Amino acid sequence: MSNKQFSAGDHITSKCTKCKDTTNHTVVAMVGDKVARVECNTCGGIHNYRNVAEKKPISRSKASSPKPAKTTKIETEWENLLNDADPADATPYSMQMPIKPGALIQHPSFGLGRVIDTIQPNKMEVYFRSGVKLLRCSIA
Repeated sequence: MSNKQFSAGDHITSKCTKCKDTTNHTVVAMVGDKVARVECNTCGGIHNYRNVAEKKPISRSKASSPKPAKTTKIETEWENLLNDADPADATPYSMQMPIKPGALIQHPSFGLGRVIDTIQPNKMEVYFRSGVKLLRCSIA
């Protein structure tokens, strides 16, 4: 990295907030010996100077074992709702299926879920591992 002292009017490379890219800029303002504001030579936008110093790659030891996945609050509540449920008893999801609160359903994308509530005229709230989803149904 260069130790060149910059002054107003000099050209410098910076990350542009409008272009969303690293482009050439002209120094507009200095604070002491540090570049404070720059003007993009591509789009003309004036913004704070953003240094584009390269980041060092993170070294990771291959010997360490991966951390176990943390269970979220939603997953814990989902497990509590389904702890006494048998997945074999789950009804495959269909938009035309008549449903009641408490029913167990199997959705092709979201997986196993328990119906929490039904909403007139044709909606139901279902608790899945990924959270509560609002699905279409026929209310029984």
